[in-house]
Amino acid sequence: MDKFQCMRAFREVAQQGGFAAAARVLNSSPPSVTRLISELEEDLGIRLFTRSTRNVSLTEEGELLLRRGVALVDELDAVTDEIRDSQHTPRGHLRVSSVVAFGQERVAPAIPAFMEMYPNVRVELEISNRKVDLVQEHYDLAIRIGGSDGLEVSSLKARKIFSQKLVFVATPEYIARHGEPETLDALEQHLVVKQVSGNWGRENDFWYHGEKLSFSLPERFVVNSPNAARNVVLTGGAIGLINDYLVAGMISDGRLVRILPEFQTLDQPVYAVFVHRNYMPAKVRVFIDHLVNVLGAPVQ
Repeated sequence: MDKFQCMRAFREVAQQGGFAAAARVLNSSPPSVTRLISELEEDLGIRLFTRSTRNVSLTEEGELLLRRGVALVDELDAVTDEIRDSQHTPRGHLRVSSVVAFGQERVAPAIPAFMEMYPNVRVELEISNRKVDLVQEHYDLAIRIGGSDGLEVSSLKARKIFSQKLVFVATPEYIARHGEPETLDALEQHLVVKQVSGNWGRENDFWYHGEKLSFSLPERFVVNSPNAARNVVLTGGAIGLINDYLVAGMISDGRLVRILPEFQTLDQPVYAVFVHRNYMPAKVRVFIDHLVNVLGAPVQ
């Protein structure tokens, strides 16, 4: 017996005052409704309705069930409707994890416009380079850079939202004092702040006139933070190989100068990684779409 289906039938018979009227509301037939009520009465061991040729009325036990039990059915219907609606109308709590620099500089500033468009969504953004477990820790998505690590787990999918490069930059004051290097080897004569995180950054790959080459920057001054590397360069005391999204505006306004432009680093894709579902919640879908639109990345 489907108890919830029986309870829905009971609710409609009680509220509509008859089996035929209840059947119309339920898009069913009077015999089907009668069968469901009979199953419920048999299960409970009581009569719920007093039936006559003209009307149907609740017994004392039926009145009690209507007051107490139907509230549960109403709540279930409300929750079900809300869940269905969430697939089409963005709402609810959206939990996002992002790597630090990209999260601070690009993801966080994109959120107010998103929340203005979708006022029924509440956003929680964790800024951390820790690789979260989306399933176990109940995150809706994570922003990861440089690859789609972890997607061998079948429940995870990824969508590319951005593509970044590293560019050599220095301040005009640094260049005026120390000159501008013309080759990678010439960097040995300069103070270079080098970004290293684990094994990443120990060696960098470049395109140079159509050829790919690898080069290891001097390791006299090493940091593990893109923001820290940029801030070092801004002091005018060093050259840096910095994420392009961190310095694009500063190059445009003249605070920084791009050097060695013929050495192009390989693109680093930025992914939104999420738990694969047959029906993606609307809040997740529209947030990823928003990031793609705001960040200006091709849809891939």
